[in-house]
Amino acid sequence: MGNKKAAKVIWGLALGVALAGCGSSPSQTLAIVNGEKITQAQWDTILRSNALMTGQTPNFDPRWQKPQLSTYANQLAIIQYSQHHHWLTPQAATTQASATIAQAVRAHFGNRAALFAVLHRYQIGPGDLMSYVKSQMWLMAAFHHVTQKVPAPSATAVQAFYAHHLSEFQTPKEVLAREIVLPSSSQAASVMYQWTHGAHFAALAQKYSIDRANRMAGGTMGWVWVKGDVTSPSQVFLAEHSPGHSGIVHTRLGYAIIEVQAVQGGTPLPLSTAFNGAKEQLWQASRSNVFDQWSAPIIRRAHVTLL
Repeated sequence: MGNKKAAKVIWGLALGVALAGCGSSPSQTLAIVNGEKITQAQWDTILRSNALMTGQTPNFDPRWQKPQLSTYANQLAIIQYSQHHHWLTPQAATTQASATIAQAVRAHFGNRAALFAVLHRYQIGPGDLMSYVKSQMWLMAAFHHVTQKVPAPSATAVQAFYAHHLSEFQTPKEVLAREIVLPSSSQAASVMYQWTHGAHFAALAQKYSIDRANRMAGGTMGWVWVKGDVTSPSQVFLAEHSPGHSGIVHTRLGYAIIEVQAVQGGTPLPLSTAFNGAKEQLWQASRSNVFDQWSAPIIRRAHVTLL
């Protein structure tokens, strides 16, 4: 990973597989950054904490360990530099971390009271989570210190950015759809045949669908908000097809027969409405570039060993 990743917290980088360890010895050293070791146990905790903060599942796939570890090693070099220069007091780091954890738990799991249940689910202790998030507060302190004098973009620059990124400034696109989820592709093809030859969709969903969430409602998915950066197969299908289209999509639950019934939204926002958002995006990009340039020599000078 390049130094650009050092400008960002690791949240969101580790996604995808079940909660389970990777099988290595907990005491095994995976990396050393300026004399500070990152053991297997610490790395597992980092991945679990990162996943909890994003509401995702930690990725222990060994194919991703090296690039993720490299990214975190770069971050750790900046964190150490930030701590050395006292850009954040320990008390402030704790206060900010507590607020950040509470916000993440509310956003992804419903309420602050769910924290201990969430910690149990992700198999980490409150102290481990606090330690990880505090380290990210030190990273953000460095970011703010370095970029606080980056000037805001001009109105002309914002207008140009808006014009070149219209797809990012649209009303939320929603798709009305319904589905029947089957355990195999052959069963999905069979039910699809029945539907296209006159059988009622709702009746087929109630009889065959393995998705308990909407089976008894005839497979209705309701109005589904389709984001611009969708990755799930069903969301991709909804984003790419217009009303009247249907198909079989392989999802995490099984093979889904999906029909797009209607679409609303997805129209460009006027510049007057999108201006502040476009300004913040452009400003953040400028700050990130400044931080990347500043952090590059620190990362190059750091003594980083990936084992």
